[in-house]
Amino acid sequence: MKKWMIPLALVFVLGACGNGEELPTEETKRPLPEAVETVYTSYQQALEIGDAEALAEVDYAGERTDIPATGAVARDLAPGDIYEGWVNEAGDVAYIVHEMEDGDGNELPNRLAKVAIKDGEDWKLVVTPAVLSADVIGEVGELLTGIEANEYGVNTEANARLADVPEDEAGPIYDRVNAQTDYVALEADNNVFLLLSETLTVPENQQVMVEYFEAYVKWYDEQEDGLREAAATEDPVEYLEVLEPLKQKLEQAIDGYDERLVDPSFG
Repeated sequence: MKKWMIPLALVFVLGACGNGEELPTEETKRPLPEAVETVYTSYQQALEIGDAEALAEVDYAGERTDIPATGAVARDLAPGDIYEGWVNEAGDVAYIVHEMEDGDGNELPNRLAKVAIKDGEDWKLVVTPAVLSADVIGEVGELLTGIEANEYGVNTEANARLADVPEDEAGPIYDRVNAQTDYVALEADNNVFLLLSETLTVPENQQVMVEYFEAYVKWYDEQEDGLREAAATEDPVEYLEVLEPLKQKLEQAIDGYDERLVDPSFG
């Protein structure tokens, strides 16, 4: 219970693939476009006050649902600062890792991530599950090649701070933080890109992941009533209990996709 990991519904399913033995590669770091930072600020503001209409304006999937907005308010959490970001050479796909904070402004142990896509003249964030094109998947894979997932997915200082909580006081705190961490089920699971990175540069794998995202969207739409019930559940223990069967159904929905991914080293 006190062990923190990247907040992924998929970590046990797809986590075996990716960059475990990759060596860092030379990269030319490009600053995030100001427009990406602006759309992220809009996302922060919308989520902090539970403004579903404002969230839909920056969400790549459009007006699918108000679940993330209502869920964030019930969990008493908000997006924090951008920790790291990358943008491709063409300047139309970016990847952001950001902090999450509790209602008192304390950073949480697990960071979340967002894919940002230039849609016409505007940038959008993948907030609710969306089917992404193979091209976008490949671009993000290129951006994250050589990245160590844990270095970016876990806030070690926040993790250490919670580990120092006296054991007799820790239970309710960890219940709350675990519930905040599992909030990712109410958004899209963009952290999966951190785990797979270079794996996603293989065209064959890009097509697998297109189908994976299709399955993820289908699960999300089919489970909307249950996700809405979870989003409205304020007690953290009850929230985790309501969310558990939904996460099990997600595991079933995405089962087998990891087995279809090929090693980017081609043996």
